[in-house]
Amino acid sequence: MMKKVCALLMVFSLALPQLAFGAGTGDNPTPTLDVPTKEQILEKQRSKKVEEEYSSKIKASMSNDIGPLANGEMRTISVSHFKQETGYWCGPATVKQVLHFLNGSSKTQSDYAKELGTTTAGTDFSLIDDILNKHIKTGLYTYQTYAADRFIAWQSRMILSVDFEKPAVLDLKITPKELPNYTRNISGHILNVSGYDARDMSKAKIRLTDPFDEGGRGQTIGNKWYDMSGVWKANQAHFRKAAIV
Repeated sequence: MMKKVCALLMVFSLALPQLAFGAGTGDNPTPTLDVPTKEQILEKQRSKKVEEEYSSKIKASMSNDIGPLANGEMRTISVSHFKQETGYWCGPATVKQVLHFLNGSSKTQSDYAKELGTTTAGTDFSLIDDILNKHIKTGLYTYQTYAADRFIAWQSRMILSVDFEKPAVLDLKITPKELPNYTRNISGHILNVSGYDARDMSKAKIRLTDPFDEGGRGQTIGNKWYDMSGVWKANQAHFRKAAIV
């Protein structure tokens, strides 16, 4: 009887790290505020105008079947994926992915983890724009939030991030319903955008560059396509409802 109890305890103890790991892949759940610089505030104002203009074009193409998106477009950018080296380094891995694409080279995930202050609890998403701006050669990233009624604005921003070859970064609360390659719920995950398919805006898709190999199956890691509406819902489900763009 004692042997059976010990065996059960051993199995339970081995399962604990997996259960904890299943909760999230490195997006720190502590609510914090982003503190923009003066330059970022000006950039937010400028980019919002561009976003609004593009949103109007999307609405026109969908309602009247006219405008620049009537025939639709599909575009990708060549962002390489780097598998996150720990269960809680999605932030450092994503920063590496974006900087490697923009600069042609990057430092180690460990270097970015130190700069981001990443712990076993994960990475504070509100700090990612600061580290990206510290290392990019041109341009400026900002932290943006999107209310539930701003899907088209968010959609516009994701498309523009690919068109401008400046990968957007998202934090998502993932369920298999929204991102079908996943088999379990993930409470917080950081990754970047690397493509869109807007040939049919009612069925628009978005490509994500994911550093996480959920379950070691090879189904989530790398450049993967998902319904844009599903990724939007996963972004909205996260308490931040934010993007780095």
